[in-house]
Amino acid sequence: MIYKIFSKFIPLCIAMLATFIPFSMIIGSKAAWFSCSSMSLPALGYHASLLYVILSIFTKGLLSFHAIIFIAMHRLPHLAATSALRKKNWIISVALPVVAMILFCMHTVGQTVFYYSWYWFIPMIIYYFVPDTLPSRAVCASFVAHAVGSVIWLYRGHVPVQAWTLLMPIVPLERMIIAAGMLSFVYIFQAVSSLQADKVSA
Repeated sequence: MIYKIFSKFIPLCIAMLATFIPFSMIIGSKAAWFSCSSMSLPALGYHASLLYVILSIFTKGLLSFHAIIFIAMHRLPHLAATSALRKKNWIISVALPVVAMILFCMHTVGQTVFYYSWYWFIPMIIYYFVPDTLPSRAVCASFVAHAVGSVIWLYRGHVPVQAWTLLMPIVPLERMIIAAGMLSFVYIFQAVSSLQADKVSA
């Protein structure tokens, strides 16, 4: 019984450890990095529950209310990606990117590089024209997270105009890698669960 309870937290532990693995630096910021949590947390939410993702977010900010607010804001892309990965959803795949595009283009910097937000047509195209599969949802989730994260960074004043332009050719490869990472973590969590089930039944 104790083993069964403990084993359910193994995917959560893996996802939390992934938050300490840097993936790539956020262009326009001198200290902020994408971590592998961009891949592991949505996969955890798909495999287990959205509650696991929320738990992982708030356990990082237990020492301070302000830390909770800060971390929650910067983890909103993970929550959006988790929702997109779990199931095909019009609000997440269409409405949310539209809102992100509007907010982006309303900003003075965003108005200059408005074409950057065109990447967020991709989740809408996937929703309407691509069969609903786990890989298609992973790509959709990756770009939904990108939309939410970009708007947050834009309004927090971290990224200058030149950085957005520099990012344009980088975004597609980065998003595909993150989508592939989500799928990899999903398969890892499924493999771990299968091993646990075999041990329990043995």
